[in-house]
Amino acid sequence: MGIKKDKLYRLPWSKHDNAGGWVEVTDECDLHCPGCYRHRIEGHRPLEEVKEDILLCQKLTNCDRMAVAGGEPLLYPEILEVIDFIRSHGMKPVLLTNGEKLTRSLAIELKKAGLAKYHFHVDSGQKRPGHTGKNEAEMNELRQHFADLCWDIGSVQCGYNITIFRASLPHLPAVVDWTRKNVHKVQHVSLIAFRAIPIEAEIVYRVDGERIDVARFQHATQYENEIDITSREMFDILEDYYHGYRASAYLKGTVDPESLKFLISVNIGTEHQLFGIMGPKSMKLVQNAYHLLKGRYCAFMRKANAGKKVFLLAFFDRDVLRAFSNFVRFALRRPQTLFDKIYVQSISLQQPNEYLKGRANLCDGCLNMMVYNGELIHSCRLDEYRMFGGLISPSEESVSGKKFKSA
Repeated sequence: MGIKKDKLYRLPWSKHDNAGGWVEVTDECDLHCPGCYRHRIEGHRPLEEVKEDILLCQKLTNCDRMAVAGGEPLLYPEILEVIDFIRSHGMKPVLLTNGEKLTRSLAIELKKAGLAKYHFHVDSGQKRPGHTGKNEAEMNELRQHFADLCWDIGSVQCGYNITIFRASLPHLPAVVDWTRKNVHKVQHVSLIAFRAIPIEAEIVYRVDGERIDVARFQHATQYENEIDITSREMFDILEDYYHGYRASAYLKGTVDPESLKFLISVNIGTEHQLFGIMGPKSMKLVQNAYHLLKGRYCAFMRKANAGKKVFLLAFFDRDVLRAFSNFVRFALRRPQTLFDKIYVQSISLQQPNEYLKGRANLCDGCLNMMVYNGELIHSCRLDEYRMFGGLISPSEESVSGKKFKSA
């Protein structure tokens, strides 16, 4: 069937009216991940400076959730104060972590501080003690550990960021199978195509006209075939495996409007069975209704247990109607299903910042904008400012004499 973009819901987020904001508390980290775009330059940031950036980011983006990132934020001494500060200012705090420093006692403290959700970065490319050499499917064991911990403690949602490499692609169905089977424990998974800055002899990169050496970036590479995975390619693998895998919403690229930077599917099910998805009309209705009631767009619902009220969307959405029909048929065979909790779970295929003919193809409506020196920037490009003082772009005569606009 493939992807018919005109049938999907284009998420309405924009730079200054967005579901998400982003703040970084440290660039210290205890793992090394391929493709990481953050370098160790300044260490832990002062808490008051972090708070100022959070408030300004909230003001400039009108965000619903604030992602706390790094580096590894669990290494930051005042991480509990940061989470509490975000919660106290009406945003949902989300912690982006590799989980290495997460203990049960710390998880309880984070819950008390008001943490709404984890996004655990767990993938086969990490040099993680005890998991070196495992493929992507085998990493599900570690993902289950964190999912079980969140489930046992309660109230804090569990999500994952998984970098997808060429070697990972055959294991995508196993990862998604695991995700779907844990619909009650895992609320979100982002499958993020590996990206790096391409090093090519014919491309000259500059900042404000001055030539720079992009090899200084740890996420620079000469292997172009490793950094051209697309969300469409990942979708095709899943569609072929599931014979009907479907998406509902997307974000396009800034340079290539046909690129699908975010391609999102939202599952509906119980811990025993998946019934279907929320379709484009449901996604649109939820975003618009949330904006009408709250004055901002929705990053995620506070409670993953959506309840059977989610089936009310069947009046507007054929996809939800199919899910409801499947629920009824399953309940006829297993009557106790009528008493099971109904959960929603999002799976996002992501094609992050990439260089197309030397230009940066960013997410149009990026929900990871952050404040740097009082201005909003794309968080994925922070180190271009920190290391070179501005955004990198190719010189106009870089590629075979062709001229390109700056990034």
